[in-house]
Amino acid sequence: METIINKFFSKKVFISFLLLFSALNSSLLSQTKHPVPENFGNERVAEFYPIGWSKSANFAYMVLEHQPFVGSFWTLVIQNTKSDKILYNLMFDGDGGAKDISNPQKEWSYIYRKTKRYLDKYKIEPQREFYKFKDISTRSGYEYRISYRKISGVADMSYGRSEEIVGFRVKVSDDYGSKTITKDYRNYGGVFVDNISFFGAIESPFEDRIVVITSFEVYDYQGDAGGTALAIAGCKLNTGFK
Repeated sequence: METIINKFFSKKVFISFLLLFSALNSSLLSQTKHPVPENFGNERVAEFYPIGWSKSANFAYMVLEHQPFVGSFWTLVIQNTKSDKILYNLMFDGDGGAKDISNPQKEWSYIYRKTKRYLDKYKIEPQREFYKFKDISTRSGYEYRISYRKISGVADMSYGRSEEIVGFRVKVSDDYGSKTITKDYRNYGGVFVDNISFFGAIESPFEDRIVVITSFEVYDYQGDAGGTALAIAGCKLNTGFK
């Protein structure tokens, strides 16, 4: 009888150990597969956390968005870099079951739990290293150049109508050709924009494709600064940028 009891408890302990090991192993694998993202940006200008790419040109990232009259909120975005269409986004503002967050690195485990099924749905594969192009600009000596065309228009202000920069287009060029890779980027809820500049570019690990990241200041209806916004546009890196 004692032998049977000992065998029973030994088996129970073994099963408990196996379940605990599986849970720990699963947790470790999850952490390994989905590492905590790093800030690509400059906190003095804007914060931008790239998460990963899919083989079909989908790109996932987190950005701190500034909205006039509303405030600043972290948003996770999945964007197709061929069409620039937003496939999914979740704003962490306390609405829709998502709590406010202050730092994506410190609160990544919560963010990941909330968005895992969408990262899986769009086949996002996290990268531990991003090929950064922070120094590409309109200067010569690089494989390609980024330039901006500002769009002027009449802005409806609280104190009257005024001619301002209301948007911009992004053009990529090299010695063989050029391409405007965006439609008009407008004021993102404000009235006009200013200080349009190249923020950086990140290359896909699966193909010769980048996202071009542009920073710009947004101004509201009273002409007050609403913060720095980021615009993300995809571009194929081949002859003619098709």
